[in-house]
Amino acid sequence: MNVVIDGRFVLNAADLHHRLAGALGYGPYYRHDLADLRRHLAAGDPRPVHLVWTHADSIRMALGASAYEQFVATLTEIEAGDEGSRWNDRFIFRLLD
Repeated sequence: MNVVIDGRFVLNAADLHHRLAGALGYGPYYRHDLADLRRHLAAGDPRPVHLVWTHADSIRMALGASAYEQFVATLTEIEAGDEGSRWNDRFIFRLLD
């Protein structure tokens, strides 16, 4: 699954969670917070995923530096945890400016 989040259209953290939840197929029980996103992705829900944030600087501006760094650290950690997995079982995260 390829998921592209265009940062030019992200309004705030809640909006980013909404976009991720829709793209990743998380249902009504998704809490729209970073801990729940981590829980889902760390459990392998879904796989494979190639998540790309385009215009990442716009996402940073919308979220603020601290929240942005928390998102990036979480997603990077999930990617690192999948590093030894087969390609069909991996989460890959990329930032593009």
